[in-house]
Amino acid sequence: MASDTQGAGPGTPGTGGFRRTLIWVLSVVLVLGLGAFLWFEFSTDTRRSAPRETLRIAVSATPHAALLHVAAAQGYFAREGLDVVMSRVSHGKAALDQLALGKADLATAAEVPFVISVLKGDELGIAATVVNASNEMAVVGRRDRGILSARDLAGKRVGVTLGTSGEYFLWAFLIRHRLAPGAITWVDVLPTRLAHELATGGVDAVATWEPVKSAAEAALGSQAITFLEGDAYTVTHVVVGRSEFLKAQPAAIQKLLRALLKAEALVRDDPALALSLVAAQLKLPQETLIPVWNGLDIRVDLRQSQLVTLEDEARWAMARGYAVPGPVPNFLPRLHLDALVALLPDRVTVVR
Repeated sequence: MASDTQGAGPGTPGTGGFRRTLIWVLSVVLVLGLGAFLWFEFSTDTRRSAPRETLRIAVSATPHAALLHVAAAQGYFAREGLDVVMSRVSHGKAALDQLALGKADLATAAEVPFVISVLKGDELGIAATVVNASNEMAVVGRRDRGILSARDLAGKRVGVTLGTSGEYFLWAFLIRHRLAPGAITWVDVLPTRLAHELATGGVDAVATWEPVKSAAEAALGSQAITFLEGDAYTVTHVVVGRSEFLKAQPAAIQKLLRALLKAEALVRDDPALALSLVAAQLKLPQETLIPVWNGLDIRVDLRQSQLVTLEDEARWAMARGYAVPGPVPNFLPRLHLDALVALLPDRVTVVR
């Protein structure tokens, strides 16, 4: 008697259909896999062969350029497809000089030298703010020259780097202590020489920023007396470029800002590591930077309040003789907002 269940022969429709389906599925998988492999290889080669953009940035050798130092140390620029060549200079005014000479595409500087350059006719713009500080600039005086209070500066020789935020701070400091700017002798000294001039008696006091302030205090030891005046002036440091360059290179500026935002996140999440990176970049002991580090507001942004500050600094610069007195420039076109708006629009509070 034949079994009720019979195996299907090799030529039956059921077996043939199954085999054809299996072959079709395997073929599709093979084609898709090969396609994915070829796409990955092609896209990888494309990324590898994509031209990298080079940016030359003149950076002040101070903690105010912390975000750039961190981004360089951590390779954030390279990850964004940028080959950044950083030239370190003593201060922001020197960085702007590199920009003016065509030796840099961008520079980091405080707003004061930027404003003075604009008043002199330089077509410069700001890509972003990178730090604010209100309690790190100070006047350091010699006790043995009779300086025991701020008003004792009257009649003294005070060293300061003219045309910088140091000069603006000293002017504001004197006004707050009811001293006329003419009450002291202003002595123009480079930042790298301020501590030496104070220690050797070339000047009776200096007005400066960190880490020069700490160096001046260390040079004098117990003879040093330091006057802080946080309410006198909040200094803002910015990334500056020629306006035509900022307009012509929007992609490069966005990559730069993305790298700086990554650096900002590291500063926020691991400040100890960030401090060590900055100290290594500046070749300074970490303890030298600690006094200023905690007082820095390190943040990438562009604020409406900057326009007011820039206008105030322009009036001051004209009064100090850096430009012929006249109408205050409109600084709104000098703030290049688009790159940061494209990345983090809430970081831009400028009304357009």
